[in-house]
Amino acid sequence: MSFSLTQAERDRVAAAAALGIHLDPIGRKDLALVVVISAVYGVDLVAVGFLLWHRNWPPLKSKSPLLMAAGYVACVCWFVGDLQINGHVHLRGTALEACKGIGVWVRVLLGVCAVSALIAMRSYGLFRVFCLGQPYRGRAVLVPAAVYCACALVCGIVAQALSPAVTVEYIPALDTCYCPKPFRAALYGCIWATWATILGINWRIRHIKTTFNEWREMAFSCLVVFAILTFSTVLQFARPDYPFSQTLRLLTTYMDHLGTNLVWWAIMGAPLFHCLVDRAAYLEEWTARLRRDGLQNEYQIPVTVTFCSEDVFFDHPPVPPEAACSPQTTAISTRRSSRSYDPKDPFDIPPAHPLPPRPPSTYQNDPFQRP
Repeated sequence: MSFSLTQAERDRVAAAAALGIHLDPIGRKDLALVVVISAVYGVDLVAVGFLLWHRNWPPLKSKSPLLMAAGYVACVCWFVGDLQINGHVHLRGTALEACKGIGVWVRVLLGVCAVSALIAMRSYGLFRVFCLGQPYRGRAVLVPAAVYCACALVCGIVAQALSPAVTVEYIPALDTCYCPKPFRAALYGCIWATWATILGINWRIRHIKTTFNEWREMAFSCLVVFAILTFSTVLQFARPDYPFSQTLRLLTTYMDHLGTNLVWWAIMGAPLFHCLVDRAAYLEEWTARLRRDGLQNEYQIPVTVTFCSEDVFFDHPPVPPEAACSPQTTAISTRRSSRSYDPKDPFDIPPAHPLPPRPPSTYQNDPFQRP
């Protein structure tokens, strides 16, 4: 795969000129993009491995590590598809020549739509846990995931069955994949509908007031993605020939993947950093903030709290309960106090049960106890 001006690339430029199209040849700036974005995803891979290794640490567990890891995989699929559709590499004689396989299945269904669906699932999980007071496990996870997979499978099969001239078609003379406007409109309509749903869910959880910063994180995610989606939609319909312009194709790909990485790190950056450099101190601070936010009422946090393998003890007096997602807090707390803890629940934090009062000197296994 060459990024220099070969004779084949000159022929491609000439073929585009014969059709009245100005085509910027694939060059070193495209190579730089491939290297930079690949390096970013390489760093992300290390972070995802670290996240999964420490997935039971409470501040990380509260961020839904499995969903975030799946989001990383979806972003990589999106990037592979962008290399093809946005014209950063030569397609002829490679697997990328399969415009439907890469462009529809990998880029759209396993990439863009999967990222959107995973963020929607995270938002819905926050809504169930904090606003409805219901656990996010079992059918609550499986049914939306099954519905998405079924819809994606149907869309992929229909696109595969339709003529390439209707969906995505490889143009040999230009060595590019072309997507007709009606099919693009259908795809972007589905993506906008998904993000409109996410926006509606996030509006419902806007009163969450916790140490996890869910509302701010999801609001920031929506802001970034809506900016990317708006730019991409305008570009797709105002300049459908954007892959032939080096400036536009570089801009859209950088925006897509630096933006999605910004969202991922905005959610995972702080807990990953603290897990790496000061696990014990941050866990103590994190749990204390949890109590100050009034979520001891949500999670039944008493004087002694056990989080997985981490034991954190507090001598703070009880804090009056505050609304996590008012005005339903009282009913939510009643419902959540009776449930059992499920370690497979990505949002669940063990609801500790009150222990008989003991003097501070009798606490056992306290990593923060000082003589």
